[in-house]
Amino acid sequence: MELIFLCPAIKKAIGGVKVIYRQAELIHKMGQSLGFSAAVMHPNTWFFRVSWFDSQVPVKRAFFKLRWMGKPSFSNVAGVFDARHQMVVIPELWARKYGTQLAAMGVSYAIYVQNGYYITKGRPEDLDRAYQSAKCILTISEDASRCVALAFPGVQKKILRVHYSVDAKRFWPDTAKENIITYMPRKLADHSSKVLFFLRHQLPAHWRIVPIDGLNEVQVASLLKRSKIFMAFSHFEGCPLPPLEAALSGNQVIGYTGQGAKEYWRPEIFEEVASGDVAGFAQRVLAKVKAIDQAEQFDVPLGTIRELADTYSEAQERKDMLAFLNVMGLNTNGMAT
Repeated sequence: MELIFLCPAIKKAIGGVKVIYRQAELIHKMGQSLGFSAAVMHPNTWFFRVSWFDSQVPVKRAFFKLRWMGKPSFSNVAGVFDARHQMVVIPELWARKYGTQLAAMGVSYAIYVQNGYYITKGRPEDLDRAYQSAKCILTISEDASRCVALAFPGVQKKILRVHYSVDAKRFWPDTAKENIITYMPRKLADHSSKVLFFLRHQLPAHWRIVPIDGLNEVQVASLLKRSKIFMAFSHFEGCPLPPLEAALSGNQVIGYTGQGAKEYWRPEIFEEVASGDVAGFAQRVLAKVKAIDQAEQFDVPLGTIRELADTYSEAQERKDMLAFLNVMGLNTNGMAT
């Protein structure tokens, strides 16, 4: 049996894409001893593969037939999957496109909800059928689980909360800190540009703001290790990865929770700003800069960081993926968690 993870072909650094690749690779490695395999599929692409992080997961190619009538287009999967030999994992954004078709074909599938606020896209009747017919509904956070249970009554028993892992060997505060503030400009660009505008005459000259843009995973980790403050501009996210990576790298994180980050938002590290309060955001940053400058040393709460690293660890992710395999009926040899 082959477990195929459908994944959008996105070139820029997106945490959700990395999660799909990493978990598909983990399942593929486990499957070698259990008699099955896993792969990532980018529909309707010839050569696409992500390049901003390393992965050894197999990548499959398939062109879905153009559906001439109705929306969305390029969504006819007739003849692509074999119900006897393949199972499919669909990202929540594509539940409307492929869920009902896979159900009609008799192909077992799971829906992976990495953002509970994306599950509203599509005709309600198509979404209802897609979620009701799924064998499993993976959710990346407590908030995503809440959204699914609220939107689709009756599917609660199918919900399986899973964790992604963060490489604590890579994202860890083991480098000398500098007076650097980091942020990701692609996240709510209008908000971040306004915060930077408010900071331009107020930030002390011995501090600098460095955007995280166009970097691979190694470069991102290197920059986060050196910075002291990370500005989080998360907007309606399932369990945003960059603020957590910044926290594990020893940053003080200021900004929006995106709702999903509330489960790891520890007061020793994180400071929440009400979404849209860009002036207050800038003031919080300035207050944190002042506090750091007045302190004798920059303290890193290693105890809290270790707790977060354990929660979002490779061991926890492996345990969750084995639970998923059990639900899908693939762990036939009874590999223990």
